[in-house]
Amino acid sequence: MIYVARTAVLVGLLAVVIVLGGCGGDPALTSGKVYLGQEDYVSAIEQLQLAIRNDPGAWEPHLYLGMAYAETEELEMAHDEFFTALDLAQSEADEETVENEITRYWLKYDKQGEQYNEAAQFTDAIEQFEKAIIIDDRKPEAYINLGYALHMTGQHDSAVDVFEQALEYAPDNEVLIENLVNVYETKAGNLAAVGNYEEALMFFEKIEQVAPETPDLMYNIALMHYQLKNYRQAIKYYRRQLEENEDDKDVLYRIFLCHWAIAGDLKELGQEEAAKDEYRAALNPLLQLVELEDSNVTYHRALMRVYNELGQEKEALVEVRKIEQLLAGEQGE
Repeated sequence: MIYVARTAVLVGLLAVVIVLGGCGGDPALTSGKVYLGQEDYVSAIEQLQLAIRNDPGAWEPHLYLGMAYAETEELEMAHDEFFTALDLAQSEADEETVENEITRYWLKYDKQGEQYNEAAQFTDAIEQFEKAIIIDDRKPEAYINLGYALHMTGQHDSAVDVFEQALEYAPDNEVLIENLVNVYETKAGNLAAVGNYEEALMFFEKIEQVAPETPDLMYNIALMHYQLKNYRQAIKYYRRQLEENEDDKDVLYRIFLCHWAIAGDLKELGQEEAAKDEYRAALNPLLQLVELEDSNVTYHRALMRVYNELGQEKEALVEVRKIEQLLAGEQGE
């Protein structure tokens, strides 16, 4: 299951407090603040732009202009003004003031998006999270939630892009990684289902980069290599899967199949001795399988075939008799 990340930033949605400058301040800045408090955003923008022309190095006009743009949802321009103000801030207190305003507007959209996600209104959620990211593209929470909403609407490629971008800001965020792995698995599964094993393998390898302990990941990587006839690579990853459970019968049988396929290819090339080495290697997982489940006819048939390829007629005959015995037992039940 994929989970929605809750907003972790604890900043209250406070009302805007407009602090008027003293008599010695720039009249344009003072007027801009007044108009902003009166929600006359057109006049506020005009005066604040004038204040910036009067003093290009001052941080306050950029902050309040960013607020005016944010109130009119001109979010790209709001972002530019907020971060200009942050760059020009003269003290830690000034920076904190700017950061608080950035976060206040970011929260407005992120929280609304979370509410839409919870209500399964994912299209509306996407719109809100995209707005939050425009305001502040540094916070991973909005990316996580946006990726979730995209995933739930089947926009898996876009979800991958969003999650990967968020990973740059929060490489150790467990919720982000879990969501990203879920999207990668969905993509890989869809690709494998239509026979596009090469691209499916690419997404499984992406999972290996961010979450190598994902259950059955080595198995899936091995399976993609097997489908691509990269048998030795498949064996490598199947053996890594065995580290989780050395008696995994499915994995052991697939290792046998890989050696069997390699041996067949070598025989076609006339490399008989090399092929026999692979048949001998195929014996090991089969013998382990028979030890685990001696009543399995499939395992004994495979052993018979391998012994025949190795010219071990006596051992092959023992397997024939074992198969007959097992089949007779099944018929008598």
